[in-house]
Amino acid sequence: MIKKTITLLLALLLVVLLCSCNMGQSHQGEETTAGDITTKKQTEDETTFDEDPVVGDGTSYSSFMEIMKQIKEYGDKTAEYGLTVNAEYYYSFAGASISAFRYAVECILWLKGEGDSLDSFTADSRYSGFDKIAEIDYSSPYPSYFEGLIYEVQGKYDECVTPYASAAVMPLFPEEGLDFYYLKKMSIEGLYELREELRAIEEDIYSEYVPVLTGHEWDRKMFDTDYLLGMSSNEIQNSNYEEALFYAKQALKSNPFKAESWQNAAACAMYAEQLELMGEYVEEGLAIFPEDESLLVLKQALINALDSMED
Repeated sequence: MIKKTITLLLALLLVVLLCSCNMGQSHQGEETTAGDITTKKQTEDETTFDEDPVVGDGTSYSSFMEIMKQIKEYGDKTAEYGLTVNAEYYYSFAGASISAFRYAVECILWLKGEGDSLDSFTADSRYSGFDKIAEIDYSSPYPSYFEGLIYEVQGKYDECVTPYASAAVMPLFPEEGLDFYYLKKMSIEGLYELREELRAIEEDIYSEYVPVLTGHEWDRKMFDTDYLLGMSSNEIQNSNYEEALFYAKQALKSNPFKAESWQNAAACAMYAEQLELMGEYVEEGLAIFPEDESLLVLKQALINALDSMED
């Protein structure tokens, strides 16, 4: 707990320093609204889609997209073995990450004066809003990171701290850090090209995987598997079985390589009287942990339940 608190404080300090130093004095204290971020000097410095930048320890958009394509391919290979929940682990991460990037690009386009309103401008995209995209996979740091980026681009430095810090403490946040601020300097034409590339990857991902979204409130701690398992257990104790199952599903998306995630999900499905889903969790869990005693007990309990239903 102490280590986690220190990490969060360091992340907050780092973000404050980045916002106050790297941005330059000309950006501080000025909030940007739609259509205001294209100045004469900025227009002269604009980069095109073909000028893929690598800024310090940041990430170029071409490498980002290539990584997400590879993660999607892991999902494809896992799905071929019939491990649908494990496949969702890869699909959901790639989907949430790509969709968050695409939505950030659309936000910047809107801030440059494109579209009447942000909602109408993004209406023909699959998923809009960082909170909605985050629910696709809470363990992806990119919805939080890009939310922070959009606040920073607008000069809203107080608002950017929480999402940036939330992203920075996630286990899947890149060790080398992120720096996509260069998107602000891209030309409108280049941003449209980038959006189309990201949309194509989205189509590829979501043709294989359709997220089930409930509109659940965004809890920024829901990347933590142990936290999710704890929330699930609390809901079972309160007899809120559907809510317990929701947290159990998130825990599986966060870490399917932990036996407790499968045990918890199967138990929650049983409490929610979803025996078919329980069977899926037990079978897939045993495919990864074939000697896990708790899963074997749950399997026998399921067999007994089904036998009693037939009698």
